[in-house]
Amino acid sequence: MLFFALAFIGWCFEVLNEIRKGHGFINRGVLHGPWLPIYGYGGVLILFLLKPFRKNPWLLFILAFILCGILEYSTAWYLETFKHMSWWNYNGFFLNIKGRVCLEGLLLFGFGGCMFTYFIAPILDNIYKNIKKNTKIILCIILVFAYLGDLLYTSNHPHTGKGIATNLKQ
Repeated sequence: MLFFALAFIGWCFEVLNEIRKGHGFINRGVLHGPWLPIYGYGGVLILFLLKPFRKNPWLLFILAFILCGILEYSTAWYLETFKHMSWWNYNGFFLNIKGRVCLEGLLLFGFGGCMFTYFIAPILDNIYKNIKKNTKIILCIILVFAYLGDLLYTSNHPHTGKGIATNLKQ
């Protein structure tokens, strides 16, 4: 459930960022649904892989910065190499690596990883504790099937368009 919550929060963040820039509502992301899996995977990886470092916020920040950098870079590489599409491009940003990651984004992800670890995850955990087990199971099944359906649909109908993705096969 944390994966889906974070994937949705990430989607909201990206959509609101586009609105803030004056571009209007743009359904950002690789998939069609209201989720950005990279945020979900990043949050889950931070919670599980970086758990031993929670007592040291600075170290957690640095490790989240590195972990998210690896995740974002490798995801961009995969999408560019196998889907021949680019959903983000940081060319022109300070200290970017092949446009796939940049210092500004990684600082935000390091900070976001700390916010998630120390504030958001505990709040979500408390909310989830108050949901009956059977309800959580049903909700997870529905979300997994919707997510898998979106993955299947997107594999044949890539989510593209102005402000979403750039075709690299031009």
